[in-house]
Amino acid sequence: MGKTQKTRKSFILRLVVYAAITGVLVGATIAVFMTAARIVISFVFGAHKAADTPLAVVCLIMLSIMCCFAMAVLQTLCPAAKGSGIPLAEGYARGMLGAKWLSSAAGLAAGSLLAFLGGLPLGSEGPSIGIGGMLGDGIGRLTKRPAPFRRYLITGGASAGLATAFNAPLTGIAFAVEETHRRFSPDILLSALTAVTAAVVTAQAIFYGFGQIAYLRALDIHMGFAVLPYLEQAKLSGVWLFKIFGAALACGVVSALVAVGFNRAIGATSQLLSRIGSPLLRLLPAFVLTAICGAGLYLTVGSGEAMLAEIKLDTELWLLIVLLVLRIALTVTASGAGATGGLFLPMIAIGGLLGTLAARLCVLCGMPEQYAPNIIMTCIAAFFAASVRAPISAIALSVELTASFTNLLPCAAAVAAAMAVADLTRTDPLYERMMNELRKAAHKAKRNIARVTVAGVIKRGSIVCGKQLRNVLWPYNALIVSLTRNNDTIVPDGETKLRDGDEITVCAENVDPDVFRAELREFIFIPETIQTNEVRRNL
Repeated sequence: MGKTQKTRKSFILRLVVYAAITGVLVGATIAVFMTAARIVISFVFGAHKAADTPLAVVCLIMLSIMCCFAMAVLQTLCPAAKGSGIPLAEGYARGMLGAKWLSSAAGLAAGSLLAFLGGLPLGSEGPSIGIGGMLGDGIGRLTKRPAPFRRYLITGGASAGLATAFNAPLTGIAFAVEETHRRFSPDILLSALTAVTAAVVTAQAIFYGFGQIAYLRALDIHMGFAVLPYLEQAKLSGVWLFKIFGAALACGVVSALVAVGFNRAIGATSQLLSRIGSPLLRLLPAFVLTAICGAGLYLTVGSGEAMLAEIKLDTELWLLIVLLVLRIALTVTASGAGATGGLFLPMIAIGGLLGTLAARLCVLCGMPEQYAPNIIMTCIAAFFAASVRAPISAIALSVELTASFTNLLPCAAAVAAAMAVADLTRTDPLYERMMNELRKAAHKAKRNIARVTVAGVIKRGSIVCGKQLRNVLWPYNALIVSLTRNNDTIVPDGETKLRDGDEITVCAENVDPDVFRAELREFIFIPETIQTNEVRRNL
């Protein structure tokens, strides 16, 4: 047991050191990327707002088409640059997907900037998560860390990317546990906590330096990126605490229904457009529609942050409804086409529009206007939770975006109602569905997919020594079917702690036997050749 404890302490020390290095790199990279994104988005939004002549409109439409062509070329050269970046990072962290870290990170950054320049209603936070995950893998590869260890760094890097993009460390940490792996593990939490802390401190220092530049200060480049600084939450007291609570439940149900339709629309659009082999033809409708709508209504351009800053509670009702419909349609088209860019901010924008409409209705029913921001925030949290199925992250995001715990109870109620409705509709979580599509595409490209069984002995000094089975990041689809210790057979469960010398048998379905065996060798010594029981090629 002494050797096991020593091995465990050594692993923890290495994890903290490498996660901290990852966090510093991710924080610096995402700070620069976010600043570049803010500059591009501000320019495009301002250009559409000022376009009051036919020539200016034509120039913006031509710019959008040029960005479409450039993105098509980029995605042809770097297929990993397609989409949000979050499904790629999640699949990589779970061992389901693989990618070239440097080209993928560069492709996500370049593709996102092209999307912003073309005015697409996509955000920078999804690519920030993808870039962070890829940089975590890069740190692991450059330092020759084994694949299981690199997966912790990928997780930490992805969490750091989200925390830096939103200046929301708690949301980044919650996202690692709740969304990236969908299970709790002390090591996952430690890697995320360390990387997020290092990243946020590094990014804040860089943002502070950028904030000293007059041009960037005018673009709101300063310490932190408060997405919704104008939503000052009113303190709930007296009878309005219960009334807002009831309104939050209703908002949760309505937001969930819209989120379910949003998810299904993206899935249907993705299936439809995936039949188009040419990236240019697949992306063209998204860019053209965005350019046309932007020419008629500039508030439809961009991720939605600038739009939310301009709309008010007294904005005309018809405009709010038109914006909501166009935002959903354009975001669905862009995401379904596989355009590079995130969905975090677009979902916040849609939730914000829903919340503004709900607040208008509540005010007509007698609610004081001071509580309108509370209603808007509950709709944002509910829409996000129902779409992504990450309730803790949604609640944490609502707290960090508003820097207030005042609305915590109504947000929790709205999120609970939204989760119940979303589960009843049996709609797949947004990023989970996207990740499964990437996995299926990756499997179709491989011929050697099989059901495998491997027997071996846990090596001395292995990173699994001293860990419970449930806390080990096993290779994708791995299942421990037997465990023998000192000639005694143990029925393995999640609580079983592993020791060096334990003999285990691991099986998995729908995996690449060579990759599966290579990953297992980081945990165990395999004296026998791999056994392939069934081969599946048509997945």
